[in-house]
Amino acid sequence: MQAPKFYLFDLGVQRSLERTLRQAIVPGTFAFGRAFEHFVIAEMVRLNDALKLDCRFSHLRTKDGVEIDLIVERPGEPPALVEIKSAPRTTAHDARHLKPFLADIPGVRGLCLSLDPTERLADGILYVPWRRGLETLGFWPRGR
Repeated sequence: MQAPKFYLFDLGVQRSLERTLRQAIVPGTFAFGRAFEHFVIAEMVRLNDALKLDCRFSHLRTKDGVEIDLIVERPGEPPALVEIKSAPRTTAHDARHLKPFLADIPGVRGLCLSLDPTERLADGILYVPWRRGLETLGFWPRGR
């Protein structure tokens, strides 16, 4: 049985608990990707609370090891399956785990949020820069 994922409000607290405060977080590394994912999720949780959006957050890891970084349940909206990548360029490979779920769950929305500045729709998955993704999901006022 796997332990649940926990996201602390502050990445510094997490890094302190992990005893990694002195390690640099360098773009392109696993640590950077993990910190970026944590940051994006923490920002969604913060905005959800501040704007009183009443969203629910979860993640999924199947017994086969397929993982969905974030599932966002929004009142009156279909669930959103979100993959978060710190890459400056994303490809279909980055969101490959979302595709089977899009086919199996009617109305579900697939998004890949990243540092890639290019916005595109491919195979039913919206690839967007992370801030634009927050707008799309209703967490960030448009045009800000």
